[in-house]
Amino acid sequence: MPSRHLEGKCPAWFSIETSSSLFLVGTAYVPGTLWSGSGVKLHIQGYSTLSVREESPGTKFPARCPERHIQRDQTFCLGLHTLEVVSDETAIQWWEQLRQYLCCQSIAEKTGIWPPAHALDHGGAGEWHEKALIAARELGFEEEYAAAYLGEPSWITDPNLRFFDKKGNPINGRAPCPRGCKHKSRRKWPIVRKDCKKRTLMLELVSCEQKRKFHLEKYWQDARALGETCCGKMKLCGLR
Repeated sequence: MPSRHLEGKCPAWFSIETSSSLFLVGTAYVPGTLWSGSGVKLHIQGYSTLSVREESPGTKFPARCPERHIQRDQTFCLGLHTLEVVSDETAIQWWEQLRQYLCCQSIAEKTGIWPPAHALDHGGAGEWHEKALIAARELGFEEEYAAAYLGEPSWITDPNLRFFDKKGNPINGRAPCPRGCKHKSRRKWPIVRKDCKKRTLMLELVSCEQKRKFHLEKYWQDARALGETCCGKMKLCGLR
């Protein structure tokens, strides 16, 4: 059955009903969710590397919905990095990941929007989204990047600001800082890009954001090519 650590650290909100050498079936009654009373019956499979889905996909959640982070094989996407359950500590972490995921499902069911702070982009875009978030945090630009990600005008996504040549090398080093930064001297001359102390991280942020957008569009193109259609449960969906 799934790791003995998983069963040993089973939280009070989850009731195990069936277990075997291959899988574990039980019902999640997560407090504060739409299903705290009725529960969501789940099927957990694997040993240390686990997958989880509804026991009967499509019962409470859509059987497949990228915006609800339910994958093509109908399993739940709990995060970009797979957590190996090899100890009591990692079992506790895995159950907490599942709890947070089910809380997000409840919010998405009520509002039609997945909590933006609890998700990375789909497919290959997720890696670049994570890297962009890290660069933005190191720069202290979290709010700027969050606004740009949601579509507000920003230097981070401005196609008219050329940062790279066709080979991806930095260019226009003598152009003014895209954020409008200026020297602290009396004349307050604009700081040129090549003199910016944060230039490397700023280029990293812009590059990752460009790659994120490219891979996200490719994800939706591939999904449409496979004949996937929108389930209609969410306010925004790339399959429409």
